[in-house]
Amino acid sequence: MTIQEELSLVENAKAGSKNAVSLLWDDITPKLYGYLMNTLHDKTLADDILQETWLKAISSLNKFQPKGVKFSSWLFAIARNECRQYWRKNGKTVILEEDNSMEKTPDTFIVKENLNDKILVDEILKKLPEIDQEILRLHYISEFSFKEIAQILNISPLNARLRSFRALSKARAIL
Repeated sequence: MTIQEELSLVENAKAGSKNAVSLLWDDITPKLYGYLMNTLHDKTLADDILQETWLKAISSLNKFQPKGVKFSSWLFAIARNECRQYWRKNGKTVILEEDNSMEKTPDTFIVKENLNDKILVDEILKKLPEIDQEILRLHYISEFSFKEIAQILNISPLNARLRSFRALSKARAIL
């Protein structure tokens, strides 16, 4: 869905259209749920955070300001904050800064669909710092642009691109 289509649906949803909310749900939820499952590795928790994310988004819909970025980016930012809030409540450390001692060589990272490759990707991700895992999930699994990732993580698009390339370098070194 294009940014214009998304924003049109958001405006209709703000006006009370249940159909617009349903279309947004159908388009965004599969990627959002995939992101949550890959981040949390717990179906029940992913279901709970997915529901909480949508409830917060719907109740705050009138506060959404597009600023040239998709509604889905805003929704992912809410989901990310919900994950961080859950981790804080349950004693898990939330890493906010990245390790700057990494190589700057860009490379490619391909997520394949067979089980062995998925296991390999999961194992590589587990060995990366949390911020690197998140960047790779957002870009390669959820397929967000660097501009959208920047909005989700509250960083500049250039910083999002640089962090992605650094995370790829770390992943490559693990391979």
